[in-house]
Amino acid sequence: MTGSFTRSDFEHCEVAVFLGKNPWFSHGIPRARVTLREIARDPRRSLIVIDPRRSETAEIADIHLQVRPGGDAWLLAAIFAVLVQESRLAEAWLARHADGLESVRPHFAVVSVPDYCERAGVPEALVRMTARRIAAAGSAAFFEDLGVQMNRHSTLVSWLHRLIAYGTGHYGRP
Repeated sequence: MTGSFTRSDFEHCEVAVFLGKNPWFSHGIPRARVTLREIARDPRRSLIVIDPRRSETAEIADIHLQVRPGGDAWLLAAIFAVLVQESRLAEAWLARHADGLESVRPHFAVVSVPDYCERAGVPEALVRMTARRIAAAGSAAFFEDLGVQMNRHSTLVSWLHRLIAYGTGHYGRP
């Protein structure tokens, strides 16, 4: 559709990840409050919020990664490092759809996840649980918004967010 802007399919995803976004008030997805409640109430689905503030969306989330302000890059790098170090990347999907991962993977293979979690201000166990949940999901939808786009390291944060989405094969599929 020419001129349209599409978002991830939050109405049907197994895991919904909001990064720097409080859709309860800022909306940005169709039927925001209804969709958020549906995800939160369904035991087969997970709502993940990355935000320093305990927002209205974070209140109903299964996982709230209450990152230290400005610590988003540390957090996302830790999540991707867990995916690499625990061999949780979608290797078959990546082989068909991605180039250049071999130049990135070695850097994350040596990341000290505990140190990065400490810098982000988020418990390591919660970070590992989040990475595993995203990797195991049949489908995941991501929404990155101004909370990180207008903050420190915004370009790096956007790149890391995409590494997680693409690395787990949750791009371009229902």
